[in-house]
Parts: sequence; structure tokens; C-alpha cells
Amino acid sequence: MAEIATIFQLVQLGIETVPGTAVAATKKLASLMIEPQIKSEIQKYRGTGFKFPAIASMAKEWVEADLSGPITYTEIIYLLSSILGTTTPTAGTTDQTWVFNIDPDGADTPKTYTVEWGDATRALEFDYGLVNALTLSFSRDACELSGTMLGSAITDSITMTAGTTDVALIPVIPTQVSVKVADTQAGLTGASALTRVVSAEWALSDRFNPAYFLDGSTDWAAAVETEPTLGVKLKMEKDAAGMGLLTNMRDGSTKFVRIQGIGNIITGAIPYTLTIDTACKVTGEPTFSDEDGIQCIEWDMEGFYDTTWAKATMITVINAKIG
Repeated sequence: MAEIATIFQLVQLGIETVPGTAVAATKKLASLMIEPQIKSEIQKYRGTGFKFPAIASMAKEWVEADLSGPITYTEIIYLLSSILGTTTPTAGTTDQTWVFNIDPDGADTPKTYTVEWGDATRALEFDYGLVNALTLSFSRDACELSGTMLGSAITDSITMTAGTTDVALIPVIPTQVSVKVADTQAGLTGASALTRVVSAEWALSDRFNPAYFLDGSTDWAAAVETEPTLGVKLKMEKDAAGMGLLTNMRDGSTKFVRIQGIGNIITGAIPYTLTIDTACKVTGEPTFSDEDGIQCIEWDMEGFYDTTWAKATMITVINAKIG
């Protein structure tokens, strides 16, 4: 019998047409780690006078998968299509532009996935894969993501889909990233990049809750949207620009933050691009720290709805067309 070696555990995605209806997992994401864990709620019952419980009753079962890896201009669209919602890219000759945002007062349509995990010796599968939390972190050391995916109960001992397609890997690297701050979203285009940013982070969580019903199953039947948590962190040198957000903290005004990566040219003058715009307010106290001998300040901001922009956040990805 062949051993189940950790290094050979592959993860493949299939894009579902109907959420929760499994499909062939034809996409292989070579840089993204998806690590599923079985989760459950089991009720135990102990009778009066007995030391030990006598009944275990399964109430709920689901999957939580940890997400991690580098940020790429290519694989990121699968995560954004799930946590922010499905969008149709605008196609150029060899490039395509994806614009993701959350409907501020209506339902979104998240993309869901069938996930296969394992190897030829043993493989597992879960459907209704839904990204529920995503953090994008940028520093001079690395551009990395982390997050959580929800899923339906595991199906054991499946045969993994053959003939998969590897998604091209075009990473966002630290030397491509800049950060801008402006008083309006439109003003971000002409704003100068900040010169003393140590790190930047965009995070969205608490997007969905699984809904359970008395339907003869321990599995969840649907996902419902909840009040999301949206945040941006900026760590900067404690200079005039770094202290500038103190005014916004005091008067409650909005500041727009753009975190942008611009990569190599796809065609003509169009480069691979990742642009994250967020309307922010400072709602907590900043913290001071030392970073390699430099005095820094970190601002922890929340994403807020802006009535002029009619959004709280928007992410635009430009990458190469497939096929």
C-alpha cells in the first residue's frame, strides 16, 4: 500500500454552476494552499446518576479550509469572485479587466467551488466552497494572502479529476507595490505615492453564514450574507505623512486608500495590475513601533460606505486572457 505523502496532496478547483452542486475540478492552483479541516457540532447527553454520556447526536457538519500563499495577478480572481461576488471581465485583445465590489445594499452573487484534495492513493472532496475571509498583506519582504473557505461536508474516497489546467502564475512582488491616500476616490488617480510606507493590509471577513434546516441532513443548505468586517492597515514612518491621519481620526472624515501593484506588460502599454481602493475612517488608536531603527506609526482603519462613490471598496485586476 502506498503511503499518503503530504507533499503530493494536490488541490483542484471546479467552478460550480449551481452552488453546492459538485462539478469536475479542472483548475489547478499551484501557489495557493487550501488546507481543509472537518468541523462539526455534536450534542452529548448524560443521564442523571451516570458518570459518562450515553448518546452522541450529530447536529451540524461542514468544512473550514485555511487559505495561504503569495498574491498573484492570476489566481487572485478565483478568491475575489467568491468573497466579493461574480463579475464579468471586460476583454481586450490579449488582456482582461475584472472589477470587483460589494453591493452596499443588495445581495451579491458569490462564485462557489468544488474542491478536490488529495492524490491517487486517497482523495477527498467538498462542494459549496465559499471564501468567507481574505487578507491581502504587502511589505518589502513579501506580498501574501491568508483567509478561510467554507464548504459542505467532506466526501471521502473520490477519484480526482484528470486533465486539469494549471493557472498561470504571475506574482505580485514587493517592488511593484505602491500606496496612495486621497480625500476622494477620484483623487487617487492623480495622488502621489507615499514614500515611507512600511506595510499595508486589506482584510475582509465575516461575509457568509451557513444556514441549516431540518431537512434530513447534517450538512448546510445555503449561505447567507452577514454584516462584513472590512479593514485597512497602514504602517508608515512617523513623519508628517504618517501623522496625517490624526486629523481624520479626530474629525471622523473619510480617507481613500489605494494599494496597487503594477507588473510586467501584457500587451502594448497594458500591464498586469492589482488595484485595491477603500473608503476608510480611523476608528481606533494608532500604535507606535520601531521598524529596523525607524520610528513608525500604524493606523488601523475600517472600511465605510461613501455616498459620493456609492461603494466601500473596489478591487480591479488586469491580467492576460485565457484561451
